[in-house]
Amino acid sequence: MPRFKARKYTGVERSQVEFERLETHLQATYPECLVPTLGPGTTTSKYVPEYQNDRLVVLLLQQWLDRVSRHPILKQDYELRQFVEAPFVFNPALSNSPALTMAPTPASSSSGFFSWGKSRQQPRITSGSTPFEQMLETTSANLGVFQRNASDVRRWHGRLARTQARLAVDLRDVGTKLVSVGVIEHNAQLARAFKRLGKSFLHAGPCSQTLANSEGSRTWAVLGLEAAACADVQRTLQCRQLIFTEHQVAERQLERKKQAAAVLRSSSSINPDHAQDAVAELAAAKADADSRRQRAERVDRVLSTDLRVFEYGREGDIRAMFAALARDHLHIERQVLSEQRAALEFVRQGKIRGAESRAQQGTA
Repeated sequence: MPRFKARKYTGVERSQVEFERLETHLQATYPECLVPTLGPGTTTSKYVPEYQNDRLVVLLLQQWLDRVSRHPILKQDYELRQFVEAPFVFNPALSNSPALTMAPTPASSSSGFFSWGKSRQQPRITSGSTPFEQMLETTSANLGVFQRNASDVRRWHGRLARTQARLAVDLRDVGTKLVSVGVIEHNAQLARAFKRLGKSFLHAGPCSQTLANSEGSRTWAVLGLEAAACADVQRTLQCRQLIFTEHQVAERQLERKKQAAAVLRSSSSINPDHAQDAVAELAAAKADADSRRQRAERVDRVLSTDLRVFEYGREGDIRAMFAALARDHLHIERQVLSEQRAALEFVRQGKIRGAESRAQQGTA
């Protein structure tokens, strides 16, 4: 991190509100940059409201700060430095950059992989656009489809988590009832069998609850974050279009001022005041056009890199999410398998003891 007092910082404590303030400041100050999407302040969902993965929240916030600090433009921001180094509450100043009026986002259609039989709509490419602009339009359309599908997958994961949580409660209830039956059973062999079977159900209940927590917290949070990131990318692409539109308007204004100045020069009776005003307006229009041209050039130069970094990060996040989910499933399945093996061994031992008992009775 350039111009920072240290290369590494530890013990920095910031609240979720302060993180949100920094994100809002960066988005307002650098609308042409693809600001990483901030993770949620909680992983508690309506599907498993009693569970919260605090370590995941901290991990997502640290991941966001690392990505912002590696950005070639965002890492130069003064408020970012204050966010890391200042010991007091972070409250950034309002941005002085010109505001961009965003166009309304078109309504999303129900096409794509999760439309189940509905026709897929191909992205519309504007005629006469450059290959880079065509790539941006295609990227925006593809991210729109991904955003809708990710939202659907997130919702179904939440429903799966809620089902797993209900199953966990039912398994615990069944296990408790079986143990109760074993307690009052007068036959010693059946009593042990009922208690052992109830223990298996009681062991399966927490395993199902762990799966519910995994489905309803990490997967639910990461998919929501990725869907929000796609929306942020589309908003950034709209900002780029507005920046280029403003640049074109400024260039046309500059041409008009040049034409007006040329008319004044060719006139035989030039009013000195009019000439001075025209020169001042021409200089202001030229400065505005140059500033917007430089900004438009910086947009394409930065945005191309930002999109590559975004795709790389999105792929890594989704892979890490599925890897963590697979590890959780594997760990739980091993626990369940170990319990089933113990139950099977109990049944085998019971058969051996029963056979020995019958043999002894026959001998007697």
